[in-house]
Amino acid sequence: MVSVTLGELKDLLQRFSRERRDWPREDVQREFGALLLYIVQQADRLGVDLVSAGESFVAQQASYAPTLVRSQGELDP
Repeated sequence: MVSVTLGELKDLLQRFSRERRDWPREDVQREFGALLLYIVQQADRLGVDLVSAGESFVAQQASYAPTLVRSQGELDP
């Protein structure tokens, strides 16, 4: 079994996004759809409320890196 940290996974997702910029939109959309469903399923299995987790992350990051959080809680790309 491969073991990665969530930080490493984030780095892989950023790389994935850059490498697929030239892919047909439908292919990239399908890949992200599969990933989203997997994340939602795993969060549900572990009892994680993704909305609360996201809100908590934004609130925490606002105090450490105010430039990360825009008005209305939007994250910088």
